[in-house]
Amino acid sequence: MYLDKVKQFFKKLNFKSFVLIFLLFFGIMPIIPRAVSTYLTTYSYMALVVAVVLFTIVACRIANVRDFILFSLPFILYQLIVLLFNRSDEILLAGYQVLLFLMPAFIGYYLVTHPFYSQVYTSVIVIAYLITGITTIIGCMKYPNAARVLATTASSQDPTAVLYDWNNIGGYQFVYSMVLLYPFVILAFKMKRLHIIPTVIITVIAYSVVITASYSYAFILLMVSTLLFFIPRNITLKRFVLLTLLFVLIAILFRTTVAAIMSSLGEYLGNSTMTDKINAIFLGKDAIEGFDDNRGELYMLSIKAFLNNPLFGNFFTGRNLTGGHSFILDNLGNFGLIGGGVMLFMYRGIFRTFVKPLKDQAGYCFVLWAFIQPFILSTINTGMWLDNLCLFTPIILCFIYGRDIYLSRVDEKPTPLVQVNVLKSKVRNE
Repeated sequence: MYLDKVKQFFKKLNFKSFVLIFLLFFGIMPIIPRAVSTYLTTYSYMALVVAVVLFTIVACRIANVRDFILFSLPFILYQLIVLLFNRSDEILLAGYQVLLFLMPAFIGYYLVTHPFYSQVYTSVIVIAYLITGITTIIGCMKYPNAARVLATTASSQDPTAVLYDWNNIGGYQFVYSMVLLYPFVILAFKMKRLHIIPTVIITVIAYSVVITASYSYAFILLMVSTLLFFIPRNITLKRFVLLTLLFVLIAILFRTTVAAIMSSLGEYLGNSTMTDKINAIFLGKDAIEGFDDNRGELYMLSIKAFLNNPLFGNFFTGRNLTGGHSFILDNLGNFGLIGGGVMLFMYRGIFRTFVKPLKDQAGYCFVLWAFIQPFILSTINTGMWLDNLCLFTPIILCFIYGRDIYLSRVDEKPTPLVQVNVLKSKVRNE
């Protein structure tokens, strides 16, 4: 009986399904891209990326063409600005980077406008993160600071990076991406789509990964998201905002107490290095010597570049004098208000496409926090996290709320300029 169900399940899948499953594994598990580049060469994946992006464009329904153009235009403009700023001589590689940036957004838009098997893809995402989480924990125990070393390797061909990839050890991208998805775990539990046992297992693995990887900001975000367990799923937006502001105020007023708690927690967990960094954040001190660069000074480099030329930043000078530790601040420093405006429209398009449709659903504030988190992280660190915002989000939300949560959206019918009864009378007279 179970064999028949498995057969029926695979019969439902088509070629597009297997391509998306591969892309999900490729984007989450480090061992997959390493194996592809070793045995199939990187050009094979490059060809797949081109085919996927072209497919999402061609498959756009006529009724959605205008909306798709408005959604995708800011992403294309941003990449055009980046290309002009970098002035790369390797056209092929630059074009590939553009398509890699666009692919999550384009796939996400395709998913919300077409029916798909959300349960299958959500299972793939969960399995990939759990497996990589476990191998990352083991890898960081075997190779101390492995996750942090991956963030500083010169290239993907670095011998250390190759070794860690074959051990499927997740680095900066994996750890923070997992943390950004954690609010959905809590939402799925509160919406009774996830039982208590898998919720506990996922939570334990998430905390273990962050602690062994020693990412301080990831630990703070994970702890803040955990507070969602104590918030009702049907909380109003106004109350949620007030609670958030209250939490921020308490954290500021009692930061020394928070720092003391973190120190005690660090001693208990056996990772005082990470908690010392968190203490430096809460106490407002410079980064501890020997741990990280002074983030404050790096942020100020980007801010100064923006203030020197608020409209265009470093765009025409061609000098990259930004700190390199903040996606949003660096863009403002390099591209000024022009780049800032393009960024604003990118985030606006993401919000309108993937978040706003759930505004009347229970747990909307949880979804909103999952959208705000990447924005915060992009302010204090690198990356825009489009995989989380545009690809993983619609898949998981369709699993939680139902596959029609996006397809059921109905645009408001236009109000006729002439009243209907007047039109009817004119037809009768004619």
